[in-house]
Amino acid sequence: MKRIVSVTMFSACLLAVSPVVRAQDCSNLTNYDYRGTYTISGSGWADVSKLLAGIPGLPPMPAGFVPMSWLGVETLDGHGGATGWVSVNSAGTQMSASFVDKTYSVQPDCSLRVTFSMKINELPGNPVIGPFLRIMVPVFKPGSLELHMIWKGNAPGAPTGPAVDSGIAYRISM
Repeated sequence: MKRIVSVTMFSACLLAVSPVVRAQDCSNLTNYDYRGTYTISGSGWADVSKLLAGIPGLPPMPAGFVPMSWLGVETLDGHGGATGWVSVNSAGTQMSASFVDKTYSVQPDCSLRVTFSMKINELPGNPVIGPFLRIMVPVFKPGSLELHMIWKGNAPGAPTGPAVDSGIAYRISM
């Protein structure tokens, strides 16, 4: 009897979640479907010595990962281009940056592949660092869209990667 109840409960659970488990059909999604302005925020760890390596006039930074958090705004234009800014606190040091050459494209698995560089406002000459790669996974909710993201890839000159972080973007307007 115990076995029958266990098998029945297991089967019922599988049937209950089966629509959730099914892959989403992305064949009709385009860059236009993701257009809009988003608030963005996240946290993780960064090796500032790798992120800021080679910037003229900047002394070498100590190596090693330090905690960081960030927030900002980005606007996806519906055609694969994007603009925006981000404010970053890394180990207690506050900096702001503007996105440069930010692009995005819908992938067959519904995710967005996002590439960008950042122009650092507080450093001499406003150097541009990057390019960087992010993968964003959409979460469609009634009346809203969230993009969950993770840092992926390496910055130039940083073979082991400059950061590990994740974040979320909430669409606030179209």
